[in-house]
Amino acid sequence: YGACPKCSGIGSQMKVDPALVVPDESLSILDGAITATGWNSIRSDGISRMYFDALSKKYHFSLSTPFKDLSDKVKDIIFYGTDGEKLEIVYERANSHGVMNQPFEGIINNLERRYRETQSEASKNEIEELLAECPCPECKSKRLRKEALAVTVGGLDIDAYTRKSISEAYAFIEALQLT
Repeated sequence: YGACPKCSGIGSQMKVDPALVVPDESLSILDGAITATGWNSIRSDGISRMYFDALSKKYHFSLSTPFKDLSDKVKDIIFYGTDGEKLEIVYERANSHGVMNQPFEGIINNLERRYRETQSEASKNEIEELLAECPCPECKSKRLRKEALAVTVGGLDIDAYTRKSISEAYAFIEALQLT
């Protein structure tokens, strides 16, 4: 009952790592900086190209610029999206053309959503190559919910106590004054 609800008491989560999405920042987006499945076909006229054209127009950057030279704001938008702000996406096909106005989800948010929602083992395996273990953002690797950590004895919660060495824990218990 006391386990962190976000990580189920594991203390860490598997999240898409930006360094695995863009392993070589010296490359531009057009040159293949983004290796993530579904986003690495920028040279085609697919949806990823339409999104990147719209992003570059709205946020004033070139798809030919090395990824490392893009501003932190642009990198954040590419990874985590436009936070609901709509892009004007122009599409042209042999039999149709038009303009869509919609927000950009962001590559990392998109990959994590697809990983959660897919039933395809092949898709899961592709995305798993981009995952890395990171501390749980809610419990900060303490593995317990905040209510369990709010209980203290002698000013220490259970996590702080269990992180002590045996000699420190023994000294703490010996000095503990219970009322």
